[in-house]
Amino acid sequence: MMKKKLVLMAMLCLWFIGAQAQETQGQEEDKLSRLMSEREQLILEYQYYKQQNSSFWGTQSKKDLLNIIETLKKIINKDSELVAAVKENSIRQIAQTKVETNRQGKLTVEDQRNFEKQISSLKSEVKTLQSTLRKKDKEMADLQSQIKASYDIKYGKDKVITVLAVGAFILLLYAVFLQIRLNKASAKPRKKKKA
Repeated sequence: MMKKKLVLMAMLCLWFIGAQAQETQGQEEDKLSRLMSEREQLILEYQYYKQQNSSFWGTQSKKDLLNIIETLKKIINKDSELVAAVKENSIRQIAQTKVETNRQGKLTVEDQRNFEKQISSLKSEVKTLQSTLRKKDKEMADLQSQIKASYDIKYGKDKVITVLAVGAFILLLYAVFLQIRLNKASAKPRKKKKA
């Protein structure tokens, strides 16, 4: 549960950082397009002043030349701003790429650690279950030996009882047989006395 929350928080952070990066990138693109638009305006202004021929002899006047120079200075400054903005944007993109690569590397390492922890936990659980299974098997074997021992004892008692019952029956038969013989033997001498 905790691991799921951490992964969810990491994903939300990545999404938020990505959204901020897109917003920053959008602002950078807006800045670059604004600078390009301003530069284009200055180029048009330069072309306008370059075409002016307002001097007495139909050539460019001193004012026209000063306006051209001033416009060229503005174009150079705008180009410097553009170069700086492009450089800043490139550095920012490189930094973001590096940060994302590092973050992904860290997440990969963290995911690997979490995976290894889960595997270790599962191995520990398997060992615990195997130990419990061995204990249950031992208990089962003990119970089976106890059942066998009690069956052997009961079967042994039953054997003894059966042997004793058969012996008692044989003795009873023998006693009956002897009684009959004794009765016959005692009946024969009485007959002799009468004769």
